[in-house]
Amino acid sequence: MKVLRYSDVPVENMEGGAFCERAEVQRFITSNDSKDFRVFIVHFPSGHRTRWHIHDCDQALYVLDGIGIVANEDTQYEVTPGTFVLIPAGEKHWHGAKKETHLTHIMILKAVSKETMFECPNT
Repeated sequence: MKVLRYSDVPVENMEGGAFCERAEVQRFITSNDSKDFRVFIVHFPSGHRTRWHIHDCDQALYVLDGIGIVANEDTQYEVTPGTFVLIPAGEKHWHGAKKETHLTHIMILKAVSKETMFECPNT
């Protein structure tokens, strides 16, 4: 069993890769910890977001704090604390903070999964 507190997990500043700008990531459960899934908390400063991307498995997001956008190619959804989002495998999407506020969410993916990254969204 692995029991972690928020304060136990180091914050990594990440820029590039999946992110158009900077994000802070806490890797609570990694593929080294679980053969089934990985769980990260991601904090986006105001206006920061991911690139358009696709996962080869379903992705779950749960919003903890702030106000953000989760978008696919057809619709942008405003998300607030308590919002749960399930993004099906293969759906091109992005997510991040609205310009006037930050966003913090929990991200859950299969332990061994692949992402395909595209351009940053025009917002």
